[in-house]
Amino acid sequence: MRSIFRSKRGRIGGSLAAGLALAAALAWHAAAQGSHLPDDPRQLQVLAGPGRQAAALDRLRALAEDNAPLARRALGETLLTAAGGRAEAHAWLRLAAQAGDPHAAFLLGKALMGDAAGAPDDGIRGARWLGAAADAGHAGAAFHLGIAHRNGYGVPRDAAKAARWFRVAADQGQPAAQFMLANAYRTGDGVPRDEGEALRLYTEAAEQDHPEAVQTLAMAYRDGELGLARDEMQARHYLLETAHALKHPALRP
Repeated sequence: MRSIFRSKRGRIGGSLAAGLALAAALAWHAAAQGSHLPDDPRQLQVLAGPGRQAAALDRLRALAEDNAPLARRALGETLLTAAGGRAEAHAWLRLAAQAGDPHAAFLLGKALMGDAAGAPDDGIRGARWLGAAADAGHAGAAFHLGIAHRNGYGVPRDAAKAARWFRVAADQGQPAAQFMLANAYRTGDGVPRDEGEALRLYTEAAEQDHPEAVQTLAMAYRDGELGLARDEMQARHYLLETAHALKHPALRP
């Protein structure tokens, strides 16, 4: 049986290869031009991050200090992965978020959620920044805010709010959110129980190589669940696709 997932994997692999090629090309160009560096914060971020060029990081910091909004976000995101750079990263992301950059608010909120073990109020502050980004329509922020409400992390535990934010992200094609919302519909957790809607969402997530969604479909065909008739051939097909999806999973927000 021909796989329904092959072309999406090719695009993911192609995107990664293109990103690496861009980093190499920019690094070569910067070296060839001596001290001349691009003024585009996105290009500088590639050089300062994967390219590991100190001069690019210095240039990016200079642009950020000159109040360039995109440079502030790019510098903050770069510093998140730098040794000892998280405090400065948070400061630059906060400035960008306060200027109305939803993606900066998302990055800051997610970072604070990850740091919350070290500071009790970081989960609360992280949820607030995620909420600001989610209110602006950011799919990744909506997904993480849904997780926060589901687990009661930084916000009160609320299954209905979790499902609502998963819906915001799922409607934008976010596979992890589609899977979480499908689980909610399957069990009636925060939404009315609806196996048909759960099946639709699992299928949408599976088409984007979400491993757990693919595996869920395999089990549903094997056991005759989610309104599906038992079908050993389809079950074997999705089990094979699960193995492929585990090697090439959908990117998590």
